[in-house]
Amino acid sequence: MKYSTKIHQLKAIQEKMKSFESNKSVSSILSYIFLTLILLNFTSFSVKAQTTNSNQVEIIKADSLIGINQPFMQMKKLIGNVGLRQGTTLLYCNLAVLNETTNILEAYGKVKIIQADTVTITGDTAYYFGNERKAKINGHVKLDDRTIVLSTSALDYDLNTNIAYYNTGGKIVDKKSTLTSKEGYYSTVTKLFDFKKNVKVFDKEGSLSADSLRYSTLSKEAFFIAPTLVVNKKDTTYANPGSQYNTVTKISNLKGRSTVKTEDYTMTADTMIYDPPTEIGVAIGNIHFISKKDKAILTGDRGRYAKKTGVTRVFGHALLKNVFENDTLFLTADTLVSLDNKETKTKKLYAYKKVLIYKSDFAGKCDSLSYNVSDSTIYFYQKPILWNLKNQSEADSIHILLKNNKISTMNMKGKSFVISIDTLTNYNQMKGRKMLVTFTKDSKIEKVNVEGNGESIYFAVDEKNTLTGMNRVQCGKMTMSFAKNKISKIAFLAKPEGKFIPPKEVKEDDKELDGFRWKAVDKPTKESILARVARTIPASTKAVKKDSLSVKKDIKAVNPVPLDKIIKKSKTKL
Repeated sequence: MKYSTKIHQLKAIQEKMKSFESNKSVSSILSYIFLTLILLNFTSFSVKAQTTNSNQVEIIKADSLIGINQPFMQMKKLIGNVGLRQGTTLLYCNLAVLNETTNILEAYGKVKIIQADTVTITGDTAYYFGNERKAKINGHVKLDDRTIVLSTSALDYDLNTNIAYYNTGGKIVDKKSTLTSKEGYYSTVTKLFDFKKNVKVFDKEGSLSADSLRYSTLSKEAFFIAPTLVVNKKDTTYANPGSQYNTVTKISNLKGRSTVKTEDYTMTADTMIYDPPTEIGVAIGNIHFISKKDKAILTGDRGRYAKKTGVTRVFGHALLKNVFENDTLFLTADTLVSLDNKETKTKKLYAYKKVLIYKSDFAGKCDSLSYNVSDSTIYFYQKPILWNLKNQSEADSIHILLKNNKISTMNMKGKSFVISIDTLTNYNQMKGRKMLVTFTKDSKIEKVNVEGNGESIYFAVDEKNTLTGMNRVQCGKMTMSFAKNKISKIAFLAKPEGKFIPPKEVKEDDKELDGFRWKAVDKPTKESILARVARTIPASTKAVKKDSLSVKKDIKAVNPVPLDKIIKKSKTKL
């Protein structure tokens, strides 16, 4: 039985004894004897407990000592420069009341508790429970363990487990940061802090906000156990539970669909490591890189971003969406690399392996590609094929120039071959070593220049749209002009050899040049590209979105356009 319970029983017995003294009946006398035996037993228990208690609080010093006379209680009042000890724990104050029977101490005025010369706690008043080795400190409380200083108005401290607890609001300060919360647990051994309710971390470079947080005062790392918002001078990070953040190095190890927003980019992924000082981010799992200035979105399975070099790499299900005024370019490949060189003011995109590209006025496929965003030039390598309206072009390499976001010119080198379907669905064909194709403003072929080993088949159609024959020509150089999707003019510049075949004499073998292959079935579409990069969103992502609701107000305050809406827009409207 605890001492406090015994004390209550003792007081009740004392009251009974007072009533017996005024009642001299036989029954009262017998009851008096019975109660006396109980008191003797209680006294024996108390003495035995005191003699076997090795945790007894000892008096070291005091200016004056007064004994307090209470039945069956050994109490002392200590006044002025009070010092007490229990093992390696020291307690100092101006005034103390020590109950030696219960081993409970009340301390008042400039209270200081020192544990093993490593932890110092100060306050206005304190209750110290010697048997349990627990303390309750109130009023202007400070805990200093040589690592941090914790300030609060009330603190519970367990000297057995070395854990401090507060629930009236607290603040910790170390060399570089300040942390506040409504409630907290702190271990002076592991140096780990568990904060709850309205957690805030501040330093010269930024702030952190969360509902709950674990923090190591040794490594200066914050462990996110609730949705957390980190705002620095150059970036904003929104992280979900399971993430980590170093308040010194500013490195974030983010998990659970987190987002980092910089001045130029927004990065979102299932897992992400971001280093603000070097401005390098590594992302894994359903990633999104959103470039605000270029109106471009990069998505994929894995990615890496380095702001200083301006290089962004995306691997696996890689997709670029480049938004123009009235159109969007879709580009997918095994790997996409974006280069933004601020010194030369050039922006380029490189695509490697299994490249597909689609825009409303053209589509294509190749093995690799480079897109110079600065001058709107796209280079296609390794036997590319392009489709434009009813035209198909292929060569060893092709590069096109965009004007006003529309295809303007196309340069073809090595085994160049252009096929154009006329109004009668005949295949006009041109081939040679080099070709230059120019387009009208509405993306129709306007002129084709052929240089080197030129060959052509074109079908003559009159004004009534009737086939009048087929021309088959070989010439080193030739130029063909088109109007209304028909050949309007042709010029042969170097000793042409050719023949005109009337409609009735045209054979099927005559209709195709060597190497003719119409590959319309391979033409990429917006739907085929999106289907290729499509992925299943994990069920855990839905749970993360639900957990994220508690900090959406904070995110909106930092980012007027919510990040989830930006990402949602990238998946639908684009």
